[in-house]
Amino acid sequence: MKSAFYKLIFISLILYSYSCSTYEIKIIHIKNGVKLNSKDMNLTLQFYSDNILRVVKWAESGTPDKKSLSVILDSIPDLDISIQDSDKQLTLQSTAMTIRILKNNFTIEYLNHKGQRLLTEKEKASFSPIVYSSDSGFAIQQSFLLSEEEGIYGLGQHQYGYFNYRDKEIKLVQTNTDAVNPFLISTRNYGILWDNYSRTIFKDDENGMHITSDMGDNIDYYFITGNNMDEVISGYRQLTGKAPMYGKWAYGYWQSKEHYDNRDELMSVAKKYRKLKMPIDNIIQDWDYWNGRENWSGMFFDKTLFPNPKQMIDELHKMNYHMIISIWPALGPNTEIYKDMDRNGFLYNPVGWAGFKYYDAFNPKANQLYWKYLKNGLYTKGLDGWWIDSTEPDVINALTKESTEYEMKKVGRNYLGSWARYLNAFSLVMTDDLYKYWRNETADRRAYILTRSTYAGQQRNAATTWSGDIGASWEIYKNQISAGLNHCMSGIPYWTFDIGAFVIGAYEGLFSGGGKTPAYQELYARMFQLGAFTPIFRSHGSETPREIWEMGEFVEPILKFDHLRYRLLPYIYSLAWKVTNEDYTIMRGLPMDFNHDKKTFDIDDQFMFGPSIMVCPVTEFMYYRPPEPSIMVKNDFFKTLDNQPGLNARYYKDNHYQIPGKEQIDSVINVFWYTGRPDFVSDSMFSIKWEGKLTPKETGKYQFHLKSFDAKRIKIDGEELPIIYTSVEQYTDTVNFTAGREYHFELETENSSTGAARMQLFWKTPAILAKEKEPVSKDKTRKVYLPANTIWYDFWTGKKVKGGQIIVSNASIEKIPIYIKAGSIIPMGPFIQYSTEKPADPIELRIYPGADGEFTLYEDENDNYNYEKGIYSTIQFQWNDTERSLTIGPRQGEFHGMLKNRKFNVTIVNDNHGSDIQICKIPDKTLKYNGEKTIVKFDK
Repeated sequence: MKSAFYKLIFISLILYSYSCSTYEIKIIHIKNGVKLNSKDMNLTLQFYSDNILRVVKWAESGTPDKKSLSVILDSIPDLDISIQDSDKQLTLQSTAMTIRILKNNFTIEYLNHKGQRLLTEKEKASFSPIVYSSDSGFAIQQSFLLSEEEGIYGLGQHQYGYFNYRDKEIKLVQTNTDAVNPFLISTRNYGILWDNYSRTIFKDDENGMHITSDMGDNIDYYFITGNNMDEVISGYRQLTGKAPMYGKWAYGYWQSKEHYDNRDELMSVAKKYRKLKMPIDNIIQDWDYWNGRENWSGMFFDKTLFPNPKQMIDELHKMNYHMIISIWPALGPNTEIYKDMDRNGFLYNPVGWAGFKYYDAFNPKANQLYWKYLKNGLYTKGLDGWWIDSTEPDVINALTKESTEYEMKKVGRNYLGSWARYLNAFSLVMTDDLYKYWRNETADRRAYILTRSTYAGQQRNAATTWSGDIGASWEIYKNQISAGLNHCMSGIPYWTFDIGAFVIGAYEGLFSGGGKTPAYQELYARMFQLGAFTPIFRSHGSETPREIWEMGEFVEPILKFDHLRYRLLPYIYSLAWKVTNEDYTIMRGLPMDFNHDKKTFDIDDQFMFGPSIMVCPVTEFMYYRPPEPSIMVKNDFFKTLDNQPGLNARYYKDNHYQIPGKEQIDSVINVFWYTGRPDFVSDSMFSIKWEGKLTPKETGKYQFHLKSFDAKRIKIDGEELPIIYTSVEQYTDTVNFTAGREYHFELETENSSTGAARMQLFWKTPAILAKEKEPVSKDKTRKVYLPANTIWYDFWTGKKVKGGQIIVSNASIEKIPIYIKAGSIIPMGPFIQYSTEKPADPIELRIYPGADGEFTLYEDENDNYNYEKGIYSTIQFQWNDTERSLTIGPRQGEFHGMLKNRKFNVTIVNDNHGSDIQICKIPDKTLKYNGEKTIVKFDK
């Protein structure tokens, strides 16, 4: 690989020598950089700081001008940039990097401050003219040469199950479960922010790394370097905005479901948590509190379902809860906000799946009108934040990347331009304005926004991304780890997922038997254990209750991790301050802290939670076998009525089987129309009948699985099979078949909605159903890789283990492997029921010897913006491992309600001392602290 790279450079230089004389290049010096103009290509290079370079390339008929939606840095300091010109290349140098530009094709080579190559553009940028919806521009591409062994991460949240993107292709399009941020980061400590909102493809293969976008006037990207990946992410946030702090309550536990039907149900859940003393801070009301699709997101509570909502929210606040609520950019036709938006021309034309229309969040006046109704209808009731659902936006259907792109481009244009150009930026512009309006209303309560999509810069809007409507399976659960890590390594620090999964028996979820089965509850428990170590700790979903007490034999293991989260709040809240103050990342892929150890580059099921805690979730069942996935019924099981392969299919242009559309033979039942419908059915409604002969090959029980959004009936020998599970997919009751016998088969389906259409026939065969009953016999362990060049401590036992090896760790249901890095100082608070129940006093200060370490404890008034005025306190702890001494620095700062005198119970962790979740009964030292510097030594 390396020899091939140098050969390529040599060939490039030869080509340059050949073509140089044909190029006339004009060089213009600008602030911190240069502009280069040639006959067919133009280039601007400008340093925004010593470690951030903006690169803009445009063709002869293009333009360098663009107002970025993501980059908000409004001033650039004067820098001392060295510029050297030679016949073949131009060299620019700052204190942090050197760049070399070949004059013949304007390709760039990047080197760090030590002169080591970081990245090279492989070839000349590509511009292909394109016109879409009266918007003209270019399809653009830039290719790069990576180093052979580097890892690439970021790009938002995707469900492929990839952690390291080497040799992978990623399509950057918003969907229900994929969120886009065109920022990538390398283990060679650089990043690229690709400032383009259209559909973008990242592809790494043997020919290099390629970034291609559908629509732009230019190629516009920022190259960011640093001494480590944290510094690179800091450069990204310097460009796109800092992540503000949430109220302390937001770092506690969130309970949600789809949805609480009325006030009584919601309040009974809140009261039961307090009665059972299960720690919780937050409760969420999902959709339909407005009562009816025609009232969708009308910014009001239905008076029958939720009488006197302000009184209800006040009562929740008195119980020390915070409450956020689901709102949508989609609006029902009976609502006043819909009518007002419609009068002003702010609605997109398509009618969505629930009869609603989406408003144009790219239009500032539309956002102003949206806030007017949101403020008057909901904000004034005392709600603590917004859960903005469907921010792709899901105008018709956003279940696949192809369908999002298709449906949004059909819309044509938004306020700023074509959807081809602005495909991915809806959630950014919507949260930009809603955050601004919240901040304009109050400085006493910190904003909180939860969204299903993200984009570069969205961290500045107090926005958390959740991973969408995932299904319940062990594979999907495991994929959330790499999805969350890459999201956070994209520079957007707050992420969460539906603990328990949104749907349990559909969207590839396997648990059609329901949420009361031990097999599902085991999965829920493991997802909960992961959730306790994500930035936002939230349970949500449909079809089955999600409250902790509903989880059968797994209640106690789940509750243990709920308590652990709350004991760690002093650590977590201090990390939240680092996010805001130092551009830190809480949920960290192992390469962020161990990029000296290449074995960490592909580990997708372990991560660091802050600087100290390595979390190793259990991603396989150990106690109860989950249901097996169904398989598609293949064509060799079917014959038509006249004995041809396949089934007789009749398609109708209405949903009542009255208006014929087309007759044909279908080899299998596999309707999957996510990007338009064929012309032989209506665009708004249709119906289909399949009929033929089914010949099973195996005797025994079968179960049909109908993957369809719409009504359907399946008949065997004229008898309709009962449906025993209904969600967005359906399962029939089991039916007995005899191998080799012909059965008359019929399946009917009707569709009466726009957008995606699906009817796929799957089943479980006798062999599959038999496998589901096989006993489980598994070791309750998992393998863990301990990164090299450090010592690790088992959190549960205090046992010390050397790094640089794979070990087998206890993974029984009561725990997951958790390892603490030597040199760590972890403050743990008391057992509490909510985040502000009492001050964190005494704090148990756990010290893990074997290396020097430090930690800064941050505290403030918990829920206002006084921290922006410097009203907070910090206490720094430093551990000197050689001297075995702890230095507690003088307290810096103060705030109302601050503990002026407090206790630290210091525990030097070793075998079965200072381990597990329980408070250490015999600490090594108890220190009374009044804000003055304190030094204490411990026996060696």
